[in-house]
Amino acid sequence: MFPPSLPPRLELMVMLIGVAAGYNLAMRILPQEQIDLAGLATDERIAAPVVSRATEQPTRMQFKAEASQESVCTVPPGGGPALNARFEPC
Repeated sequence: MFPPSLPPRLELMVMLIGVAAGYNLAMRILPQEQIDLAGLATDERIAAPVVSRATEQPTRMQFKAEASQESVCTVPPGGGPALNARFEPC
């Protein structure tokens, strides 16, 4: 009825050989590409939008708005230290 069983050590050896053969076969089939992280970082810098100097300098109105928002400190719903609108501690 049942197929003959192997001794435990031999069964373990057969299983380990099967796993090793499967791993080697998978490594041959799958493409082995190396990721160039340095190139990826330069690609992200190139793709980043360029901000002109005119838009970098905030106007007086923006300073007033930021000053009024910074003075308001609230405690997050989950608790913790009080934070302003820019999520900086007060």
